[in-house]
Amino acid sequence: MNDSNIALLIDYENVGIESMQDLVEEIAGIGRIIVKRAYADWSSQRKGQERLIELGIEAIHNYRSPKSGKNSCDIKLTIDAVELLHSAKVDTFVIVSSDSDFVPLVNHLRGAGKNVLGAGRKDVTSTTMVKSCDRYIFLSPKTAPVKPSNDIKKPIKSKGTLSQNTTTIANSTNSLEYLLIKAVEATLDEQGTALGTKLAQTITRLDPSFNYKQLGYRSFREFLQSQKEIEVTVREGTDFTVSIVNDENILPKKNSDLQDLISKPTQNVNSEHLPDNWESMIVSSWQKNQKDTISGRSAAAQAAEILGFRRLRDSLFPTLDKLLQSSDKLSSIWTRNKNYIVKK
Repeated sequence: MNDSNIALLIDYENVGIESMQDLVEEIAGIGRIIVKRAYADWSSQRKGQERLIELGIEAIHNYRSPKSGKNSCDIKLTIDAVELLHSAKVDTFVIVSSDSDFVPLVNHLRGAGKNVLGAGRKDVTSTTMVKSCDRYIFLSPKTAPVKPSNDIKKPIKSKGTLSQNTTTIANSTNSLEYLLIKAVEATLDEQGTALGTKLAQTITRLDPSFNYKQLGYRSFREFLQSQKEIEVTVREGTDFTVSIVNDENILPKKNSDLQDLISKPTQNVNSEHLPDNWESMIVSSWQKNQKDTISGRSAAAQAAEILGFRRLRDSLFPTLDKLLQSSDKLSSIWTRNKNYIVKK
């Protein structure tokens, strides 16, 4: 959503003015806000008008007669959104409302290829509205920036556990832990790793309300590094990959530490034991390619077959990094470079 032209459309009677400053600042980081409108019957909504002017938000007046009902402003907002869809160069629509009546509008805008962000109060927003958007922002009841408090607790990093009280998930099976693992599984490549940037997109698509900042972290990578269930491997620059930790213990890095682990039964099929000469067999298989560079997918597939698994991520070494770390013989000849195995 970077460098988007944004239309900010506010159902003012639904959300009020309290959190508009924070919201405008947050979406300003996504792109350029070219339309800012707040819809209400301003003859009865005088409070907050000066604040709207300070934020550069246009107050769209929709006089409500006793017979028109509360939905008249909703209809006006919807009409304007559809007109902007066809008449303005808007890439991202931000619909500020907790009202699930806007779900058809959100679906229509997304169907036209637009990004749609929703924003509203956490206590009254329906799950349907949250799931319909590309991303959903819960509005703070205060104008101060969101910080960890008694209601939003920072996870205990020393234990690496996942906080489950900061997302709007429908039931207990959709906890933050469940969300994270499912997102990683959906993003994993054949090598058993997920690229960090793709993982962030996947999590947001699964739960548009996910926000690592509300969990008390400065970056998405910092959040991931605190979690016990996954392992983060930093690459060049800001690039990093993520893999699922299959065992409670950290996998050993040296051959001398392997015997105890190999002798333990695991939950995977064909994991009773490894071939005695598995390292030499993998070296031989990789060298048969007669190339100094092998694609990670090919290298992982060859190694998995030798170890007796359908996929490398089902083995004792679920990633190529773990495989190389666990073998002096392999690591003395080969190294990992992004999505390739390269001969030293």
